[in-house]
Amino acid sequence: LRKRLVLEEWIVEQLGQLYGCEEEEMPEVEIDIDDLLDAANEEERALKLQETLVDCYKPTEEFIKELLTRIRGMRKLSPPQKKSI
Repeated sequence: LRKRLVLEEWIVEQLGQLYGCEEEEMPEVEIDIDDLLDAANEEERALKLQETLVDCYKPTEEFIKELLTRIRGMRKLSPPQKKSI
C-alpha cells in the first residue's frame, strides 16, 4: 500500500511537470493504476497512457516508460472485504 501511495504522489508530481502547472490547476487527467494493471501487456498499457495524455504538449515518452517500469510487479488493490458477523 505504501509503495502505491508513493507511486501516486510521483504521478501527480510528474503530471505537474508535464502540464507545467500546480496540482490545483491541472487539467482533469485520471491515471488509474488498477486499469493499467488490467491491461494484457506493456504495449496496451503504453497505449492507454498515451490516450490519457493526448492533450499534453510536452513529450510524454519518458514519463510513460518510467511509470511502466514502476508498476511492474505491482498487484491490483482488491476491494475491501465485508466482514460478516
